[in-house]
Amino acid sequence: MKPVQRQRLIWAGLMITLAITLWTAWNDEQADTVQVAAAQPHVVAPPTTRTQAASVNNTDTPMLDMKQLQRTPWQDSEHNLFSHAQIVAQAELPEQPIVQQAMEIPPVPFTYAGKLEDHGQYTVFLSMGDKNMSVKTGDTVGDWKVKAIDANRMILSYQPLRADVPLLIGEHH
Repeated sequence: MKPVQRQRLIWAGLMITLAITLWTAWNDEQADTVQVAAAQPHVVAPPTTRTQAASVNNTDTPMLDMKQLQRTPWQDSEHNLFSHAQIVAQAELPEQPIVQQAMEIPPVPFTYAGKLEDHGQYTVFLSMGDKNMSVKTGDTVGDWKVKAIDANRMILSYQPLRADVPLLIGEHH
């Protein structure tokens, strides 16, 4: 195809597109005008003063009666979400106690295996399953912290609840 013929086809397509667009826009404007004219009620309010009577008679624009547009308030308070009676009734209901589950301290996961005293400082040997460990005061193993160690017992603190649990590690006197 020659370049001149191609240009003529492109121009013809553009002109047809433009014609269809203008025709569609013109038909839409006529349809909108008809719909708007059908939707507007023709209500003329009676003039209350002489100046209003003169202005109504001089212009052909219709006046809308605003009193006819006002609606009566809804009196069904049972289904009205914003009624005062429901708010007061809900406020008078007794509060239901919030039930919180008390967290329990889990059993100590360690087994006492022995202890070593060195110049008044204790090192305690613990086993947990197949793991063996040695701990001193201040050490943390999982959620458990060693708070204190003396000759007869070790105080462990369960960190999530900050609760102390004693673990016997010697003889009682």
